[in-house]
Amino acid sequence: MKIAGARVLVTGGGSGIGRFLVERLAAESAEVGVLELNEERCAELNEASGGRIRAWSCDVTDAAAVDAALESLFATGFEPDVLINNAGIIHSEPLVNMLSRGERVHSRESWRRVISTDLDSVFFVTSRVVDRMLAKRKKGVVISISSISANGNPGQSAYAAAKAGVNALTCTWAKELGGMGLRFVAIAPGFIDTPSTREALSEAALARLQQHIPLRRLGDLESIYLAARHAIENDYLTGTVLEVDGGLVI
Repeated sequence: MKIAGARVLVTGGGSGIGRFLVERLAAESAEVGVLELNEERCAELNEASGGRIRAWSCDVTDAAAVDAALESLFATGFEPDVLINNAGIIHSEPLVNMLSRGERVHSRESWRRVISTDLDSVFFVTSRVVDRMLAKRKKGVVISISSISANGNPGQSAYAAAKAGVNALTCTWAKELGGMGLRFVAIAPGFIDTPSTREALSEAALARLQQHIPLRRLGDLESIYLAARHAIENDYLTGTVLEVDGGLVI
């Protein structure tokens, strides 16, 4: 599938990796739709793009909200050829915090929030979009942003579990729907040089981290876009996880 002229729907496209993907895809002449929780970012995307990008405000953790937003999107004539499940949050918390003076066990609330944002949303949005693709007899592509933490990362029970689930769904759906012309690919970034990464880690921690990355540097956002572009354009790629991690193994 060629990017130029394709209709691409990106969740969580108002900031970070999602925003970068939205802008790069639009620059490559894709017609881009965005589901984004933050209404101000939606307005900004709609106003700044000159019509090349259309954004709908939506809480992708809410199944009813997803259904309503997608109905509005379809009603405008926007029929996705590509879905990029990007919406998500990173959360670090040990299963049991031995040093805590209060509750030592991993918060149930934070567990539910991470699973809802990083895994439930993928199921909610993909199921509706794929059903629409099938009804319209489209040969579509679903790309889900995973993480190398899916392999199991100490201190990230909820996040690792959610991303492992994303990988499992990718492989399952590829087997279920490949015969219908639908492809499913996950992209698992390592440590990417974004403002959130630099806010979460000190310069000293970043320097130590890069010594464990075979390429000795953080990844950049362009590397994630190039992986997404490969997933879209390579029509024989499905049921796999593209690891964009500089060779880092955790």
